[in-house]
Amino acid sequence: MNTIMIIDDEPLIRRGLESMIHWEDMDCRLVGQAASGEEGLMKIREWKPDIVFTDIKMPKMDGIAMMKAAAKEADPPVFVVLSGYNDFELVRAAMRLGAVDYLMKLNLEEEELIRVVKEATERVAEKRKEPVSVPPSYDFKEHFLKELLRMRQDKEFYRKIEPQSFNLKAGASYRLLAIKLSELPDAQWIQSTLSQNFLINICKEQISEDVEVYEYHLEADTFVLYIESPGVLSKTALVSQCEAMELAIKKYLNQEIRIGISAPHHNAMHLPEAFEEALQSIAFHIGGVNTRIHFYIDLLNTHYLEKQLEHIKSETDLFDAIENFLLQLQKFITQRATREEAVHICYLLICQIYELDSNSKPFFVRWFGKEYTSVRDFSSEVDLTMVSAWVLRLEQGINSFSQEYMGEIYRYRVKKAKQYILENVYQKVSLNQVAAELEITPGYLSRIFKKVTQQSFSDYIAEVKIEEAKELLLQDNNRVYEVSSKLGYEDPYYFSKVFKRVTQMTPSEYIARN
Repeated sequence: MNTIMIIDDEPLIRRGLESMIHWEDMDCRLVGQAASGEEGLMKIREWKPDIVFTDIKMPKMDGIAMMKAAAKEADPPVFVVLSGYNDFELVRAAMRLGAVDYLMKLNLEEEELIRVVKEATERVAEKRKEPVSVPPSYDFKEHFLKELLRMRQDKEFYRKIEPQSFNLKAGASYRLLAIKLSELPDAQWIQSTLSQNFLINICKEQISEDVEVYEYHLEADTFVLYIESPGVLSKTALVSQCEAMELAIKKYLNQEIRIGISAPHHNAMHLPEAFEEALQSIAFHIGGVNTRIHFYIDLLNTHYLEKQLEHIKSETDLFDAIENFLLQLQKFITQRATREEAVHICYLLICQIYELDSNSKPFFVRWFGKEYTSVRDFSSEVDLTMVSAWVLRLEQGINSFSQEYMGEIYRYRVKKAKQYILENVYQKVSLNQVAAELEITPGYLSRIFKKVTQQSFSDYIAEVKIEEAKELLLQDNNRVYEVSSKLGYEDPYYFSKVFKRVTQMTPSEYIARN
């Protein structure tokens, strides 16, 4: 039986790890805990555990220094690192010291912990068979990519980590494949991680061996494959492999799938763009295209852009969709459009704007010096370069218009959203729930909330609930789990993580200081 030790300065993290899984079922036994690197090193020397879960940032001696000291011992343990979202460079250092893997504290799940324990016990078994140094696991790349995908909407996060990012090998490229089941799975499927993993593994087996493949769960019926090849994987090869996926899924699960494929990219920091490209391809399939395998590059045509415009029925739709639509239009103009096609789509957009607001004349006069009453008025933009410049000018004008004329509407709706959140602070409140209350789309609410408040919807809810929690924790000797339950958090452990993220201290530390 393998012996396990946990080193972290947060008691809730230690207790959370201790109680998250049945260690005996994994042929493991917890032998002790420590609250600092210094104490951890002393207990490692005393108890000689096989596996150590350790935080990186700790008082007195941090995790990196502790690992370096432990590595000098006769039989050092296998380390698993506990990390925060901003610790990627420190995680790299830990991996170079031989850490088998790492776990994100704020994203800790039972399945992930079980996987890492299995990997660590395998490493222990290897050490016992052949006592030679084992190179650090390359799984860092997989988990790094998954974190990039998970945080794809946080542009500030990307700016912070870009200098620390890894580069693809010379000439290498990657695509994202969004794979969605045609029929919504039943409740048993949704609750079964085994079923979802079986689906993913079937798909991964159809990818050629010279391609790196990593998966990212999106929803119960949708997942994303990251595939990286030495060069640009040809469209013919990808179609062949996707068709093999279709056949295998039909054979083993009697299900059909739709597959959306991004354009090829050469920089990991372009993952958010590749992700949206793959999802837009999936959405296009749902819209009625016969083929179930579709490349994003094929969406850049007049038919697809016309369909996009047809879905804009109100000013809200326009402001919600215009940024993404203009981005696609620019790609279409610069990559494959003829002058006639570009003029056609741009004029359709002009007509759509007039239809939404019959008083749009001053807008066009202000930004372009003319009113467009016919396609002939617009066709004076003689070549594709000038049309492309016109699209950029339009985007600038619409952004200015939204700030000038929509600001009050944004502020009013955000005010109503905040009021709803405050009135329901003791309930579990979601973006979809508040959007339905305001009769707008969740995406629109999320965008205007960030625009008005400079913070995300979820961060605001967390702040409101934690402010209420501060008062409750100091009243009538309330326990942490009681406050957690009152505020709509089902898991006290998760509540404590949110509390620390907002206040920089655990609930217990807050009570002790006050």
